[in-house]
Amino acid sequence: MALSELVPGCGLEHVSVTGLSEDSRTVVAGDAFVAVRGQTSDGHLHIGEAVRRGAAAILCERAPADTCVPVVEVSQLSLRRGEIARRFCADPSAELHCVGVTGTNGKTSIAHFLAQLTGLLGGRCGYLGTIGWGFLDALEPARLTTDDAITLQKHLRVLCEGGADSVAMEVSSHALSQGRVDEIAFDGAVFSNLSRDHLDYHDSFEAYGEAKARLFAWDGLTWAVVNVDDAFGAALTQRLAPDVRLISYGRGGEVGWSDLRFSPDGIAGRWRTPWGDADFQLALAAEFSVANLAAAMASACLMGYSFADAAQAANSVSGVPGRMEFFRTAGRPTVVVDYAHTPDALDQALAAARQHAAGRVICVFGCGGDRDVGKRPQMALAAERAADEIWLTSDNPRSEDPLQILRDMERGLSGRVPAHRCVDRSDAVAQALDAAEDRDLIVVAGRGHEAFQEIGGQRVPLNDRDLVAGLLGVNA
Repeated sequence: MALSELVPGCGLEHVSVTGLSEDSRTVVAGDAFVAVRGQTSDGHLHIGEAVRRGAAAILCERAPADTCVPVVEVSQLSLRRGEIARRFCADPSAELHCVGVTGTNGKTSIAHFLAQLTGLLGGRCGYLGTIGWGFLDALEPARLTTDDAITLQKHLRVLCEGGADSVAMEVSSHALSQGRVDEIAFDGAVFSNLSRDHLDYHDSFEAYGEAKARLFAWDGLTWAVVNVDDAFGAALTQRLAPDVRLISYGRGGEVGWSDLRFSPDGIAGRWRTPWGDADFQLALAAEFSVANLAAAMASACLMGYSFADAAQAANSVSGVPGRMEFFRTAGRPTVVVDYAHTPDALDQALAAARQHAAGRVICVFGCGGDRDVGKRPQMALAAERAADEIWLTSDNPRSEDPLQILRDMERGLSGRVPAHRCVDRSDAVAQALDAAEDRDLIVVAGRGHEAFQEIGGQRVPLNDRDLVAGLLGVNA
């Protein structure tokens, strides 16, 4: 593509680029290097490396003093990179029915369930989110819940070329605040819930909520699915444009459920919707899983699938890796691996575990380093309220002292239940399992599907699912 097509008005019709990258380490010959200032790094400092790797042009806000390749200065490049990437990738979101899913908890499950449902109904839906990107049978690893603007456009183009007709995408508050998704044409938006998280980044809980709300004022949005059991969600329904089709979900929503019955095999109940009612038998655990599936099913109906077909397909939906995932073997405690890493999510995960426990509920969890410190005692309080025994351990300590994180967590404890402290996460899980009785249920919370633990600038291999499976002698 000519640089003049990528950045109209730059006057460089004779310069062609064959790729885009904002990471100098991934630049290959022919790329345009997009030098963006970030929170922790400045791409301008890596222009030299990009040129050495074969960059054909540089897009930046501040031209370097001396470079041997064409340079285009772009004002507010960090906000315009999505526009540039959209042009380079030939506007892929315009070819897809794009569904954005936002909220504090449940984004991954809703998006994953929607991709499963549409596949079962004959569609070809891509997924972009926390556990990867691509088609569900061949997900590639993801670096963030919502990738940078350039990577997103590239991924959407790959999905288009792979035959996708739709995409279910997790949309984080960071991505909305930083403009990463500004050039994506969302047709539908889903809101799950709002509770404390990311206050290390957002100025306040109100600012965090407003970042999420941006998705529901999107230009071109045609429909929205909103959880009205959540106070912020209920208020959000009053802010939608008149031409946006709204379907509420939840116990008090248009799409709801009743007569829940829990068993070791899953959950049975009955759907209640504007399109009709239907019985269900799901191979899932926890009422919040039912809520997440309700959101996905409502979305599928708004995408044009019939309720009768969607309700039938819902019975074949499987759980998401690392989300209320049960590991069982005869003569040993049951272990549940879950991604719960907020006080509200941990409270719900433990309450759900209680419905499946014959004995005590034990919780092994930690809190992330370089993140909201005020959340740490609240996490411990939530665990103490809902579990019979707790183990405080490391999550992703990052640059912080793991022991200090545990001390911060301990401030939320009252001594109501036995509490143990073990910095090494693998040891904590093993010790909790050894100390538990066969009838007990252990919830290992916080990391879910994650394959690496971030410690002191290093990514150390550690997958809770593999760890638990190995300790129990079962397959992950």
